[in-house]
Amino acid sequence: MNVFKSLGKLIWGDESNPELVQITSGQFYIHKPSIPRKCIYIDSMATIRRTSQPHQYLLAINRVFEEGEDDLQDESGEDLDDEKVFLIDGAMQFRKVVATTGTSFTWRGLASEDAGMEYEFVCDDDTTAFTVNNFEITTYQCMYERKHQKSHINAEDEAIEEFEIKTRKPKPVASKASTSKTSAKAPTSASAARIKKEKESVQRVESEEEYDSQEIDKPAVRTMPSGSEAVVDIVGELNLFDARTNMFMTQADDVRCRLVRDGKFSYWLLVTAKDGVQQLAQPLEPRMNPVFSQKHVSFIWNYFDDKHNVFSWLIRFKDVITLSKFQGSFGECMYEAINKEAWSKVSDVDQEYMIKTYQDDVEMKDADSSSQYSSEEEEEEEYYPDEEQEEEEEEEEAKYDEEESEDEEETFVPSGGDGAKNSQLAVGYKDRSFVVRGNKIGVFKHNDRDGLDFSTTIKNLSNNKGREVNPSKVLLHEQDTSMVMIDPRDLDTAYKMDLEYGKIVEEWNMPGTSGVLNLVGDSKYSHLTDNKTMIGLSKDAMFRIDPRLSGSKIVDSQMKQYAKGNNFTAAATTTNGSLAVAGAKGDIKLLNDLGKNAKTALPVLGDPILGLDVTGNGRWVIATCKNYILLIDVLNPENKRLGFDASFPAKAKPAPIKLHLKPEHVAAMKQPVSFTPARFNTGVNEEEKTIVASTGPYVITWNFRRVKNGHYDYQIKQYSDDVVADNFKFGQDRSIIVALPHDVTALPKRNLSSLADAIIQTRKK
Repeated sequence: MNVFKSLGKLIWGDESNPELVQITSGQFYIHKPSIPRKCIYIDSMATIRRTSQPHQYLLAINRVFEEGEDDLQDESGEDLDDEKVFLIDGAMQFRKVVATTGTSFTWRGLASEDAGMEYEFVCDDDTTAFTVNNFEITTYQCMYERKHQKSHINAEDEAIEEFEIKTRKPKPVASKASTSKTSAKAPTSASAARIKKEKESVQRVESEEEYDSQEIDKPAVRTMPSGSEAVVDIVGELNLFDARTNMFMTQADDVRCRLVRDGKFSYWLLVTAKDGVQQLAQPLEPRMNPVFSQKHVSFIWNYFDDKHNVFSWLIRFKDVITLSKFQGSFGECMYEAINKEAWSKVSDVDQEYMIKTYQDDVEMKDADSSSQYSSEEEEEEEYYPDEEQEEEEEEEEAKYDEEESEDEEETFVPSGGDGAKNSQLAVGYKDRSFVVRGNKIGVFKHNDRDGLDFSTTIKNLSNNKGREVNPSKVLLHEQDTSMVMIDPRDLDTAYKMDLEYGKIVEEWNMPGTSGVLNLVGDSKYSHLTDNKTMIGLSKDAMFRIDPRLSGSKIVDSQMKQYAKGNNFTAAATTTNGSLAVAGAKGDIKLLNDLGKNAKTALPVLGDPILGLDVTGNGRWVIATCKNYILLIDVLNPENKRLGFDASFPAKAKPAPIKLHLKPEHVAAMKQPVSFTPARFNTGVNEEEKTIVASTGPYVITWNFRRVKNGHYDYQIKQYSDDVVADNFKFGQDRSIIVALPHDVTALPKRNLSSLADAIIQTRKK
């Protein structure tokens, strides 16, 4: 029985993800007339991608490098490209072939250089039948959209099936394929057991009745509080993410989706079937991780049951008008639920700002000035931005061995058996990183291979009275020769430690601040200099600290005291010393002079901001909340001035980009999101290219240049324990220093995997 109907409920996901589907491992072959079949890439992956043009898609085959593998060459000695890209079109004669040696896809390229050639991607034995069939039908859906220049979502099965070429009898596969001289031996055939397993899997998927009978894990239905009042009531299609198939599966058509009020500032999402049977009920809360997509007319979010299991639901609406109505009501209800404050008190401009943060496919303005391209060139540029620069980076990275040696996985376990855990990370600009563990500091040296070597432990941190100091905040200072730290048990004092001597040598008294909670440099790179001063934050004040003053170290003329309730939580400075400050209500203030009023105050979202970072030039601010990360372009496009130097017009507040994990990925990870502060890579005259953060045991990176162009895909590395802190090695973005509760490691950025690989690996655990 045809598999299209079984797999036709696949939801492509939001527009921000360029990858529709991916097969992570296989071999890539080429067939030329009168020439034996030849293996081009021994190990490769196949990906179907979006392009910048509507309804145009690419099939990309990427070579996967293995340790110590040299660049491939063809028989003429010329280097082979590491990627081959094909425009997906019905004329490419794409087909799936199931043979005794495995499953493969064959097609013809449409470019002039592909004339007379046929290509083949042979899936590895570990590739599931679900993935294979998903890849096949997605290709046909792409062909449909290119031909008809419209979405395939409402297309009849027959309209998609017209692109299917019935599988011909597969050609016998030679036992030895012709390969280039530098290629390893051709892949061997699967064992009889694996072949049998693959065939049985294909047969199961092609049996619609058996596929539909497989039970999907569903959360238990909560009891809805009585006496509720409907805020909005619309009709949609309810889908639940199935981690086994990597698809959203339809659970019910024409369900009633309601947001209901059950008390002051308390709201629930309630979904019932046509017969009135309750499908789900969930209180509105930040960890729902809500995402709206106008292109796909859908709302995706996470659901947590009473046993802390994580699920991902999707509601598809009948049209954009219905979606917008529901999204507006959702933003209003979520704001009141978080802030315990009436939505009516928020200005119309700020209301629009807040609602847009839930939308994943926001319209992007030009992040960087760029030339205009023809449609073909624009498609190429969209997926390969700054190609020459990236090639240079790859050449530089190729100098380093991919193997993470034992000394790059150095463990820091101080003696004493006190049960303390790593809590803070400070990455120096020279060649050292420092990890705080109780009243001890581990010192690690960066080696020439971008790894870490354990150097020493600074033990028994104590003040001048002999009381131990357990730092909660640390800041490198004076060309990394000293470290300033705060102990939460005495927030009116800062301690300066001489890193060469390994002792606390100064104690700075700072009375009248209600407690210093955070320290930042006078400028982003002030720690590279002999500069003595820095900036301190308390709950309701910001001030300059000058250790050369007698008595109190606070500079009175550069102290700004705010009314109670600001509850500042994070700060960051630019290269020229402009200051960004954030608070527990989600507010962000931008200042160019400490002690004066903020030039710009961004709207309050309600979620506490846990960390801030700023690009060196001050154009981009990144704010970390527990469940998401906000990236904000603070350049006013009208007057070309930064928000640090001039306020934005009331009706032209910058639209934030919301970086988050896809709800379906959170469901596959099986735990809620809790981000550590996101960071840009840093370095004097070094362009910010990558963003890093972590949640639980996962380190996550975003390509900053792709994000600025509206593509929010990310890469992941999973550890066996939760990540405490992470940051880039100074001056580059290819190595990330990662602190775990009991380990410290240097993570090569190339060792992070694509989101598809990460989810597969997560399921195996």
